[in-house]
Amino acid sequence: MGRLRVDRLNDPPAILRTDDGRPLAARCHRAGSPLARLVGLLGTPDLAADEALWLEPCSSVHTVGLRARIGCAFLDADGRAMRVVDPLPRGRAAGCRGARTVVECSAGVLAAAGVRPGDVLRRG
Repeated sequence: MGRLRVDRLNDPPAILRTDDGRPLAARCHRAGSPLARLVGLLGTPDLAADEALWLEPCSSVHTVGLRARIGCAFLDADGRAMRVVDPLPRGRAAGCRGARTVVECSAGVLAAAGVRPGDVLRRG
């Protein structure tokens, strides 16, 4: 697709895991620059079940113009989930006051893994 895809704007992806070591996504891209956060998943036609996007710093997301169906977890500075929204309906926004990071996954991945507020997610 286009050049402004998040997987082309960042370093190689890492594995997204729960704190007990369970893998959630084999390829977790990090959007740390302002451009990468702006692009996000907009240039991604479909997010694979083994892909995720780690947006940092970030405390709110939207799905306006997004083709992929997503779920998201809002994390504090320690990686602890403060809020989980899976799925996030198309054309909607979600946020969490105090969140430092948002992890976007394919819709259903977080719910299927049982990720709830209080769980810790790690990238790497």
